[in-house]
Amino acid sequence: MGKPADDGSVGSFVLFLDENHCGNSYLRAVLTSADVAFESHLNHFSAGTDDTEWLPKVGQMGWCLLTTDKRIRKRPLERAAVKENAVRMFYFANNDASGQQMGETLRRALPEMQRLALEQPPPFTASINRAGEVKVRDIF
Repeated sequence: MGKPADDGSVGSFVLFLDENHCGNSYLRAVLTSADVAFESHLNHFSAGTDDTEWLPKVGQMGWCLLTTDKRIRKRPLERAAVKENAVRMFYFANNDASGQQMGETLRRALPEMQRLALEQPPPFTASINRAGEVKVRDIF
């Protein structure tokens, strides 16, 4: 875990690293060096926990999801969980990048992610491209 998470209110910025990213040392290093609080999937859930089980907690805690699973936007049950639990979801648009490349992309994207998370009411989804540009995709 990075710096201790604050109260998780929507006015805060705490990233929740999904199961596929919570072990990415490059992402964790970027967040630590930027003094950004984060939570790791495996600190709260077992490996393989269904998305519909952990998405509600992400929203209830006020955390911002970081994932590469853009299919969450399209699957009815996951989409409903994002909407009903006011999840602020950021996803890497390209999931074929190395861990190091994702870390660099995140470093470039963080300022815009933080701004968006604080200014755009949840729920929403936003993509992060390789250049680190953040674009809102869905507003519910």
